[in-house]
Amino acid sequence: MNQIEIPERKIKLEVPAHWDEMTAVQARYCLKQAVLAASGIIDPEEARVRCLYYLLDIERDSESVRKELLLTKRQREEKFSRIALLCEELITFLFADNGKGQLEINYTPVLNHFPQVKAGKVVLYGPSHLLADLTFGELRAAVEEMQAYFDSRGEDQLSRMIACLYRPERKDWESWQRAENYDGRRREPFNRARIEDLALITARLGKVERTGILLWFSHSLQYIQSEDLMISGREINLSPLFPQPVQEDSEPLRPDQRGAGWTGVLFQLAEQKVFGEVDKADRTGFFDILVYMYEKHLENQKAKAKQKKK
Repeated sequence: MNQIEIPERKIKLEVPAHWDEMTAVQARYCLKQAVLAASGIIDPEEARVRCLYYLLDIERDSESVRKELLLTKRQREEKFSRIALLCEELITFLFADNGKGQLEINYTPVLNHFPQVKAGKVVLYGPSHLLADLTFGELRAAVEEMQAYFDSRGEDQLSRMIACLYRPERKDWESWQRAENYDGRRREPFNRARIEDLALITARLGKVERTGILLWFSHSLQYIQSEDLMISGREINLSPLFPQPVQEDSEPLRPDQRGAGWTGVLFQLAEQKVFGEVDKADRTGFFDILVYMYEKHLENQKAKAKQKKK
């Protein structure tokens, strides 16, 4: 959190420094402003100002506008200058340079700010934070559809990707909560044959939800394959398992690069039948598979070290 102090008024305020420090309501509001700017409806500076006012809980009502009109030109310039400076210091999370001198939405949380969404009259339930409750099958299908979307930029392809992650409540939800093998998943079990039908529903989601889900999913993939993770009380780093895309040091990782390395690894595991036939592996939690992959990597490293000593 960033802190603002106004000594003369004895005021201390906190402003989130990152998406993961926001509530779901705050994140949705700020993402909406970024989407409006990306669509050309407002400019990036206006988006930043709106976010600053919202996060500081400052209302721009008719009274504040009236008082602003009473300011002299110099007073107004000084006020706008202070606001611009605050935006430059505090609202740094909205956009990133894509390496070509252009700004793009920089939505990079690992927390899911869209745990459930409403598409028309249908409520859809999504994955938990950092994709922790996804199965191998869900992840594999979603990665395939995401890559297809980045290749085609077709909105129907994006709807299919979201359909791999978001589904209606399972029909036996009430009894399922009392079952011995209850795993907390509220959405209906994943079924590839249902993707097309569910995509007709996810197509009704708004631009903010669709953009947020896409960027959250792609960033979570990149985070899992590059950052330290705490799994079952053990800190591990999975980066050795995934080849990184070649890029200039000065350029941030693009959304279409964040999932790089997954497709080959997922298909390799499916072909090797490490967890049985593909349909059985698809029902396995993908974090269970990641831990297995990590253990095999450590075994291979130890075997190589022994070979060098001989």
